[in-house]
Amino acid sequence: MKEVQPGTYEGIYEVVEVDEQYLVLKKDTKYRVYRDSIEVKPGDIIQATVKVSSFSKASYLGDFDSRSYYRSKGITNKGKILEYEKVDVKWSVARAKAFAIEYYEKRLGEKSLAYIKALFFGINDLDSEMKEVYSSLYITHLLAISGLHIQFFYRILLLFFQKCFKIRGEGLALGSIGIYVLFIGYPVACLRAFLFLLFKHWNQKGKIQYTEFDILSITYIGMVFFFPLKAFQVGFILSFLISFILIFMKDFQNSKIRWKRAIFSSYLCIFSILPFLINQTHSLSIAGILLSFVLGYVLGKIVLPLILGMLLAPASFYESIFFLVDDILQKASAYTFPIRIPHLNLFWIAIYYILFAYTLFGYAKKSNKYPFFYFIFYFCVILSLRFTNIFYKVTFIDVGQGDSILIELPFDKGNILVDSYNNLDYLKCIGIRRLDYVILTHFDKDHMDTASEVITQFHVKELIYSKYEDAQKIGTIQVKKRGVGQGDSIFLAGHEFHILGPIKAYEDSNSNSVVLFFHLNQYRFLFTGDMTSKEEQDIIKQYGEKLKCDVLKVGHHGSSTSSSEEFINQCMPKYSIISVGENNVYHLPDYEIINRLEKKSKIYMTKDSGNIEIRIRDSMKISTYR
Repeated sequence: MKEVQPGTYEGIYEVVEVDEQYLVLKKDTKYRVYRDSIEVKPGDIIQATVKVSSFSKASYLGDFDSRSYYRSKGITNKGKILEYEKVDVKWSVARAKAFAIEYYEKRLGEKSLAYIKALFFGINDLDSEMKEVYSSLYITHLLAISGLHIQFFYRILLLFFQKCFKIRGEGLALGSIGIYVLFIGYPVACLRAFLFLLFKHWNQKGKIQYTEFDILSITYIGMVFFFPLKAFQVGFILSFLISFILIFMKDFQNSKIRWKRAIFSSYLCIFSILPFLINQTHSLSIAGILLSFVLGYVLGKIVLPLILGMLLAPASFYESIFFLVDDILQKASAYTFPIRIPHLNLFWIAIYYILFAYTLFGYAKKSNKYPFFYFIFYFCVILSLRFTNIFYKVTFIDVGQGDSILIELPFDKGNILVDSYNNLDYLKCIGIRRLDYVILTHFDKDHMDTASEVITQFHVKELIYSKYEDAQKIGTIQVKKRGVGQGDSIFLAGHEFHILGPIKAYEDSNSNSVVLFFHLNQYRFLFTGDMTSKEEQDIIKQYGEKLKCDVLKVGHHGSSTSSSEEFINQCMPKYSIISVGENNVYHLPDYEIINRLEKKSKIYMTKDSGNIEIRIRDSMKISTYR
């Protein structure tokens, strides 16, 4: 592989994975690259020039850590293909899988194809809305090829061999399942279920004599030995955790009624991984948990046979059935009444599992009279944490190339969101339920792209915007709105937030940015949106030395159009915060601006620091996530 310029490499690559948006290329390592309009299949050998970059780290606790996630899959970098040429073709299992999927693409509708890809080929292509529906109903396990699916396919194969060939067929069925597992890329739960079946078969034949715990342990050791990277995947850990708990509790579930045992096992599975489900959805739904067994059982009885039918006789009429399934699930999801739960860190997860283990042992000994009381108390404590916060908090959210800042008053007395871009996950993650004000400094996409979703998903009292912007752009947002300019103020829990600008209307939308000045205790903050040098000059004339601040949110992501030397000299910030994306196409922040700010203040940038959090009580402390 030859480096033709910094970060850009030329060489021969094998295409090992293809989906709608991305390719995975293999050379000395694996690269995940944007597909764009490139037409290739797994097994194609291409000569390509690839611009390579690193995956981003998590920006805050609970954020998706793409670097760790893809490294657990053996993918070390991401990139973009600048030019390519097919030079050869190599046979691979992945190529055969691609041709099989292509066969069904021509014969099935979009939705039924998504289900067969998820439940047979192990590729979850359901749209994000339906994934959230499945998560809210605690039935996401149905979208992954798991022990349930493997057992179903195994029983079908046994029935086929017994009815058609009059043989027992266990060996043939297991061999077929093994080939299938390799064919779809041996997903964790699927491989675990197959190995468990295999060892149980040998056990019954007398070739080995092990308990189910022994078999599970051998399976675990074997998978870690041959696929060490999988041991770092959450799915791998949860798959074995559930199996362990189900085996452990089997001896203590004495009911002879099959449906009672099924209900017990179903809810045991949910509660055994509940902290991870909460951290996935950032919510807890009692109704969702109660519905999960019924929906999981019914869908298992309906969807898996449908998948088998589509495999044998693909047709377009399946589309209407899956539309109906999705419609029923969406309606059920609307009545789950979720409670917003903040992200559970390792401490709270450990406390949960201590309570969970105590409850299981109590159940086994029949000594726990009120097992659910402990969990109710646990979640009441979790929900009360926001009300016990004694600090002022200002968080500059790492949203990439955009702006979003959250101001939180002590004891949950008030919350203000300044600008809204790529911030929904963070707001959910910390358990935000209400926002007193959402302030849009101006109407550029990188400052307001998620404003509508924020107002839909959180209780927002009022939307504040620059009165010199076109209000029609937010006309569809259903909330109380107010346009502001120089001289206006916002009041919240005894605190006044001063609007210093815009002083007048400007042709440039950036110059119409809302400029916000406020105190938290004795510390002064100045937020400037994308204010340009032209607006800065008018602000200086109006306020002069009153602009002096401890923390400056640097204008326009550190662009040379803002942060004039005169303005910085007036502000004299101790700390300058720049919200900017890594490797952005604008090449921000500007080198000259950085030099100018460094002479006056300490600089923090979200692209390097992740979330930047300022906590204030008697003193001010700045911490960064990375």
